Amino acid sequence: MTIMPSNLPLNFTGIVEDVNDTVADAFPLFESVQKLAQYGINVAVEVAPSTIVVTFTVTPTATNMLPALFAEIDNAQPVTLSSGRLAVTGSMCQGTVTLRVLVPENWVTAEELAVLTGAATADPSDLL
Repeated sequence: MTIMPSNLPLNFTGIVEDVNDTVADAFPLFESVQKLAQYGINVAVEVAPSTIVVTFTVTPTATNMLPALFAEIDNAQPVTLSSGRLAVTGSMCQGTVTLRVLVPENWVTAEELAVLTGAATADPSDLL
């Protein structure tokens, strides 16, 4: 699936219908996000022309769920954000959605995160 911005003239009736559809679609999404929040995972969805970015922020109490999250990410790569915080980035939905999982601070080192995501190998006795 490719998401392309439209260059067509604005159709105000269509815009109002899109707003109504978006609000209606938001309720099931809200329910799913609330369930994740109960487990200690916060979700932020950013949508812009040709871009969807989903950021999962994992709390220390939910670290046991990280391997399952990482398994769902295509091309998972550990990264260090400009803030110094560790994260895992990748994609899903045929590469059209960018995912970012923020790891709890001081939970793992960058080297351990690389091993957890399969980006590096190490002797498991030296980890965690």
